[in-house]
Amino acid sequence: MFKKIIVSIIVLLVLAGIGIFYYLYTQKKIESSASDIKPATTPSINIPKVTTYQVPILMYHYIRDASNESQLGKNLSVSPETFKMQVKWLKENNYSTIKLADMADPDKKAISKIYFEKKKPIILTFDDGYLDAYTQAFPVLKEYQFSGTFFVINDYIGRDYRLTQAQIAEMEQVGMEFGSHTLSHPDLTKINIDEAKNQIFNSKGNYQTFCYPAGKYNDAIVGLIKEAGYVAAVTTKFGVADENSNLLELKRVRIENFSAEEMKNKIDAVYEQSH
Repeated sequence: MFKKIIVSIIVLLVLAGIGIFYYLYTQKKIESSASDIKPATTPSINIPKVTTYQVPILMYHYIRDASNESQLGKNLSVSPETFKMQVKWLKENNYSTIKLADMADPDKKAISKIYFEKKKPIILTFDDGYLDAYTQAFPVLKEYQFSGTFFVINDYIGRDYRLTQAQIAEMEQVGMEFGSHTLSHPDLTKINIDEAKNQIFNSKGNYQTFCYPAGKYNDAIVGLIKEAGYVAAVTTKFGVADENSNLLELKRVRIENFSAEEMKNKIDAVYEQSH
């Protein structure tokens, strides 16, 4: 009787061992098979590089109600309501924004992507670093998923009615671009070359782009812009940026308190001028 019990225990242990071995073997096979299954990959889209393009660069200053301002103040201002209407019109008419620095990309990735998507590239620039760039323009740009390029006067940051450094940092974090508008906004052609160099070099920081104060520049100033390491600079001359443009003398389109129809006519005019 005792022998039968011992034999039975031995048989049970052997069967249990076989069962454990089989379980471990099959689990290893399953894991091995699973490791052989490669996740499906999304094929990369090959976006062809554009070789010809047109990019209107819009020029804004104040986004404010200028009803009580001088004629010059009115000319430099777009009301918040009109600005929102203009951005909405751009969005509805298939425009998509790029940054000014994107113009200097040798591969033209941002521009090529927009053309690939059957849209039209455009750049929105804002001169002088006024506070309303943050309080009025910034919320609208975010709402319509547009970027903007803001040129700040370095010594004026934090003054009354001007952008603060904290606001600039907040705007940069969500894709806004900032560029230099010098230290104190002098006419660079009317000061000596050493002071011009100081205004251009010491306002650069990490900025890649530049805006000539009042649109005033000459060959010597352009040379300093290049020497300082800026990749693109804008003027106040009327025109559109294209593949033949000098990246340090880019033309723009001055925007005023235009209706949608006036906005369309102004942009159409700059396209036609380039033909």
